[in-house]
Amino acid sequence: MISQPTPHNPDGPAAAAVGLLARQGYEATSVDELADAAGMSRSTFFRKFGSKEDVVFADHERILARVTDGLAETMQEPLAAIEDAALLVFNHHLRNRETSRARYELMQAVPALRDRELVTSHRYERAFLLHLLDKLPDGEHREYKAVAFAAAAVAVHNAFLRRWLRSTQDAQETEIRADREKAAALADELHALSEIFRPALLGPITPAHASPAVVVTVLTAGADKDAILKAVRDALP
Repeated sequence: MISQPTPHNPDGPAAAAVGLLARQGYEATSVDELADAAGMSRSTFFRKFGSKEDVVFADHERILARVTDGLAETMQEPLAAIEDAALLVFNHHLRNRETSRARYELMQAVPALRDRELVTSHRYERAFLLHLLDKLPDGEHREYKAVAFAAAAVAVHNAFLRRWLRSTQDAQETEIRADREKAAALADELHALSEIFRPALLGPITPAHASPAVVVTVLTAGADKDAILKAVRDALP
């Protein structure tokens, strides 16, 4: 018997399959059972997801596409755009708490899924790097610095994600508040990371509307040019 899919939720079928895998066990669950949990036929399941391993990470295909499209369309400064892209991924996990934690449990039990997670992380890192290389000004060793920032942004995101996945809260209100605090903390850390890399990637920032410096000095009557220049240099802050 085929169950009805969850309406208005593009990740609903995959979430149902991941939940079943976590409850019943990865090896113990058949494709037919996964297809039934996802609300589709076996042939549709294979056409849509491909395999058991693919369905575990199916939502990331959609989120990665959102990240890539968002970076292509953004008018933000490139480092800020990467910050927002990483937060988009983190907030997806927060909104899909049960699926994210079920996937985390599966990865602890199935080495192949841990390997797949590394590949998924690398794809986000690659998307960040390509955006940086497209948007950053030319500069010496620019590519190496961009590689470092893209990898660092993903590493910070993953560290926050793993800590959140391991945490437990009791009441729903506590969970919501804790999730907001965790997202805000990640935003702060990503911004701090950008500030570290910004001079190397974008060069020194000159204020757009900096006020002109006013220098006051006292000269003796008849001072020559060299004396005037020295007095001005000495008076500069």
